[in-house]
Amino acid sequence: MAFMRSSSSSMALALLPLLVAAAFFIPSMASSASGTLDHGLDGEALLMLGRFHGWMAAHGRSYATVEEKLRRFEVYRSNMEFIEAANRDSRMSYSLGETPFTDLTHDEFMAMFSSNSGSNESSWESEETTVITTRAGPVHEGTAAVEEPPRRTNLNLTVVVPPSVDWREKGVVTAAKYQGDSCSSCWAFTSVATMESAHAISTGGSPPVLSEQQLVDCRINGCGNSWMDKAFEWVIQNGGITTEAAYPYTGKVGTCQRAKPVAVRLRGYKKVTPSGNEAALMAAVAQQPVAASFDYSDPCFQHYIGGVYNAGCSRSGVYTKGACGTTQNHALALVGYGTKPDGTKYWIGKNSWTDQWGDKGFVYFLRDSPPLGLCGIAKYPLYPII
Repeated sequence: MAFMRSSSSSMALALLPLLVAAAFFIPSMASSASGTLDHGLDGEALLMLGRFHGWMAAHGRSYATVEEKLRRFEVYRSNMEFIEAANRDSRMSYSLGETPFTDLTHDEFMAMFSSNSGSNESSWESEETTVITTRAGPVHEGTAAVEEPPRRTNLNLTVVVPPSVDWREKGVVTAAKYQGDSCSSCWAFTSVATMESAHAISTGGSPPVLSEQQLVDCRINGCGNSWMDKAFEWVIQNGGITTEAAYPYTGKVGTCQRAKPVAVRLRGYKKVTPSGNEAALMAAVAQQPVAASFDYSDPCFQHYIGGVYNAGCSRSGVYTKGACGTTQNHALALVGYGTKPDGTKYWIGKNSWTDQWGDKGFVYFLRDSPPLGLCGIAKYPLYPII
């Protein structure tokens, strides 16, 4: 239900800041939304306050000051009204709900996670679509042989692909991770996710848990604008990447430590071309998870918890069918695809916003949305070559 204000409750809501402040200092009041906090509050306001305290407990959230807690409660309340109103719109093909980011405004959320800003777009088509390395340095694929035959060379994008693939079911996808509140490192998490899976597929073993922090520390703009191809290039030039256990994630740029035990090496990487071709992207994902970037500026995406996301967002009763553009400001790993019983085609994306966002950290993304895929998801995909 929507939480609406009524004239009969105006006095009660005027007292709400004092009650929130009291709850901040008195743990017993903060932990109980009934009995101790019902003085002067109507049922709806009390329920919302109780839900906020429950959300805080579930996500381990605390605030430094009474004023900050009050401000965050107001943001949470506004977001919950938005979420529940959107969920009542029958045109929505997916569901919204509480996530670790329900106390953030959309502007704060965008500022927290936005990574690349499109600065690499002009070079995408002009660069070679395949980079393969040997001990003599980078070469065009097929023009030179490596000294030791690789387990795999390149994906065959001309074969008939299966109607559905979910690499999670094959045990080659690690659990969703978290890039942190102050590091725009989705590019590193996406790169690592695809390397983990590619290595497991190549060796027939379990996926290693690799270090995003090594990429963050050793790449320019580690917590800012960067791209997955630059991450792959660094791994190639460094002779490999280490594990998370050997190089734990801190969520901030530190001193680059190159000399760590190598867990995975790359021969190169390949861009899926032509840009925007979801058939080619499907063929690539059929053989291994693929790194992709897209526009995540749709306000509804912040609160996604399940269903096939189609960039249709309902705000204040106004339904916007295309709530995102094609700006490449976030990245995730495509780990599968399929079709719902009603015929809806989708991608499966592994995000880096914890397993408490989306469907255990994953999102089902509408597939077959020309010309560049939904929100530009098929604009610049690429994958590592083990």
